[in-house]
Amino acid sequence: MSFSPQLFLTNIKAHDGPAKPSRFEVILPIPGYINSFVGNSILEQLINLPNNIVSSVTDIFSAPQDPATRTTNASLSRYLALQCETAELPGRTLLTQDAKVYGPTFKVPYQSQYNDINLGFICTNDFYERKLFDRWIEAIHPSDTNNMRFPKGNGTRYMCNITIIQYDDFIKKIYSVQLVDAFPIGVAAQPLNWSEDNFHRLSVQFAYQRYKVIYEGSYDLAAAASALFGVKAAPFFDRAGNSINNTIGKTLAKIF
Repeated sequence: MSFSPQLFLTNIKAHDGPAKPSRFEVILPIPGYINSFVGNSILEQLINLPNNIVSSVTDIFSAPQDPATRTTNASLSRYLALQCETAELPGRTLLTQDAKVYGPTFKVPYQSQYNDINLGFICTNDFYERKLFDRWIEAIHPSDTNNMRFPKGNGTRYMCNITIIQYDDFIKKIYSVQLVDAFPIGVAAQPLNWSEDNFHRLSVQFAYQRYKVIYEGSYDLAAAASALFGVKAAPFFDRAGNSINNTIGKTLAKIF
């Protein structure tokens, strides 16, 4: 069968067109233990104002949270979501060993290996992003004592569950993964150059135990509400938005 451009276009259109790597969001909840090592920037304080204002109203819509994110800083998580300009969907490899009974050798899987990912952030003029991840890593392994923290200790939990979401052109979730028990293991060097006038960018490497694949099929008003008003508002918008999801999603797609 020869290649047919028309058939190729038909196949693409049948699946709503090609997916774009620019349609993504990263939700990175900073563990409560790490908050004590991180100071508030002026921008974070401004971001936190609307969350403080609506918190008394949205308390009635609050839902039980996962223990891994119960004490996270919601405003800081929203801030990082806006600053994160590059991300990766994680990879998974099956480790195998050779086996042979009769005939050719064949491979037998015995374990999954989850590959580390890198997240890239635009740095602001107060270098808040660099300071945050420096302090996160320092909280895990203090350089002055070399006493490694217990990853899931009472009051010293430094892991979190990172969610990476892929959207389509209509702001609908088409694929998402959650990295379970993730934490930074490396902050990349940042080159300095007198002739360079571009933005500072920071690459942070994360390890995690495993990832869970989540498939979605609705326009996520709850996520938008969480980004604007804080996590406590999300359940209300999640319930109220079912009947108007499609209309708002398509309208926003035309705008952006």
